[in-house]
Amino acid sequence: MTTSSAGLLRAIYPRVLARTLGVTRSLPEAEDAVQEAVVRALSVWPERGLPAAPEAWLTKVATRVHLDRARKARRSASAEPAALETLAAMSPWIQSAVAAPDVARGFKDELLRLVFACCHPSLEPGEAAGLCLATVVGLSLHEIAAAFTVELRTMEQRLTRARRRLRERGDLDHRTPEQSREHLPAVLMVVHLLFNEGYWSTQGDTPIVAELCRLAIGLGHALVALFPEEHDALALLALMLLHDARRPARLDEQGRAVKLPDQDRGRWDRDAIALGERFLARAGATGRGAYYLEASIAACHTRAASAPATDWPQIAALYAALELERPTPAVRVNRAFAVGRAEGAAAGLALLEALDGDSYPYVDLVRGHLAREAGDHATARRHLRAAADRARNRAEREDIERQLARLEEPRP
Repeated sequence: MTTSSAGLLRAIYPRVLARTLGVTRSLPEAEDAVQEAVVRALSVWPERGLPAAPEAWLTKVATRVHLDRARKARRSASAEPAALETLAAMSPWIQSAVAAPDVARGFKDELLRLVFACCHPSLEPGEAAGLCLATVVGLSLHEIAAAFTVELRTMEQRLTRARRRLRERGDLDHRTPEQSREHLPAVLMVVHLLFNEGYWSTQGDTPIVAELCRLAIGLGHALVALFPEEHDALALLALMLLHDARRPARLDEQGRAVKLPDQDRGRWDRDAIALGERFLARAGATGRGAYYLEASIAACHTRAASAPATDWPQIAALYAALELERPTPAVRVNRAFAVGRAEGAAAGLALLEALDGDSYPYVDLVRGHLAREAGDHATARRHLRAAADRARNRAEREDIERQLARLEEPRP
C-alpha cells in the first residue's frame, strides 16, 4: 500500500462508515463491515491499482460484507485483527480529512450524524463520548484515557463494555440529530474533548493539533445551526472560539510553549474573539451552565489588555461557581491557581490540600507554581519534578524542566 493510498483510506473512512451505517442501522456491524472492506482493499489495491471511485468501491464491498453476514444470520463478535492494526496505524485519519478541502466538503455533516449515532440510549454520556472518540474520531486509547484522566486499562474496559452493550441492546437510533436532542449532552462532551485534544495534545511532538481544533469548532457551528437556542451548544462554541483565538501566540518559533502572561496579544485572532463574545452573549440570554462559566473565564483572559490587567478576582469567582456545577479535581486545581493570583499563594495552596497528585495531572504543577511564589523553593522543586513526570507531551515536559533549572540556579 503506497503512502497516497493509505492517506486516501484515512480520508474516505468516515464517509464510508457513515454510508454503511445507513444500511446496517447498527454501529458495531457497520464497523465490522468497513474494517473487512479495508482489509480487502489492502490486499487488492496494491496489485490491481486504485479503483476509479475508491470511496464507492469501499462502500460497496462493506455493504456486500454486511448483507452476506445477514443472509447467513451471523453477527461478528470481533473485528479482524489485521483491520484493527491497519485502522490504528491510520489514526487519526480525521486530520487528513479536515486538512484537505476537496476531501472535507460535506464531511462535518456526516461526521455529526455518526457522533449522534454513537450516543445510543443504552450508553451513559461518558461511555458514549469515549466510544465516539475511539470509533468515529479515531483518537488512540492513550489520548482518550488522558482526556478522561483515567488509566489506560480503565478506559479499555469502559470501551469494551460500551461496545458489548451496543451490540446486545439494540440497533441504531434511526432519528435525525434534530430529533435526538436528549443525546446532545454526550455529543457536546465529544466535541469538547476533541477540541481539548487538539488544543493541547497528549500524542506526538506537536502539542497543538490545529486540524482537531478546527474540526471541533466546525462541529460546534453545526450544532448551533441545529439547535440555535440551546445555551450549552452556544456556550461551548464560544469557549472554543475564545481559546482558539490565542493559538497563534501559544508556541514560539522553536515550538516551545508560551505561557498566557507571556503571549504576544497582538497575535491573538480578534475576529475569533469578537465572534466568541457574540455566541457567549447569546448563550447567556437563553441559560447558563458549566460551558457558559468556562467561556466566561476564557473571555476574562481575552478582554484583558495585558497580563497584569487580568481580572483574577472575577476569574476566581467564576471558578467557584463552576465547581458547584462540575465538582472535579480539574476545576479545583484551576480555581486554586486563580485564587492564588487573586488572594495570594497561601490561599491557593489551601484549596489543594485535599487533592493528591494522582487525581489530576496538573495538581503538582500548580502546587509547584504556588509554592515558588510563596518562597518555598524546596517544595516547589519537589512538586515540579512530579509534574514533569506526568507531563502530557514533550513541550510541556521541557517547559517544566526549564522552570526547575531556574529554581536550581543559585540565588545572588
